[in-house]
Amino acid sequence: TVPKMSLLSPGEGDLAINTRTLIPRVVHESIGVLGAVSVATAAAVSNTVASKMARMSEQSSLIKVGHPAGFFGLDLEVEEIQGEVVVKKSTLVRTARVLMRGEIYI
Repeated sequence: TVPKMSLLSPGEGDLAINTRTLIPRVVHESIGVLGAVSVATAAAVSNTVASKMARMSEQSSLIKVGHPAGFFGLDLEVEEIQGEVVVKKSTLVRTARVLMRGEIYI
């Protein structure tokens, strides 16, 4: 219900694009699924701000969207039909992060 915005910058290394997603008053620790699909779609569609800065791979259809905790890998099938952008398919690859570390004494 609250708009989420993403700041974009060109990707480094094998990342297509970097993002910082703003949720109310803070930067998200990573990026949400819908946010990642939205950023990757903007990078894949011609003549968008994102596509002009994205470093898209010629060898792979995987779009790596960088975020503070790692990256989101997305494989998209996007078509432009009569001026409308249609996402036919999105496949996601998430990077893992440590959720908890501890010791138990028995």
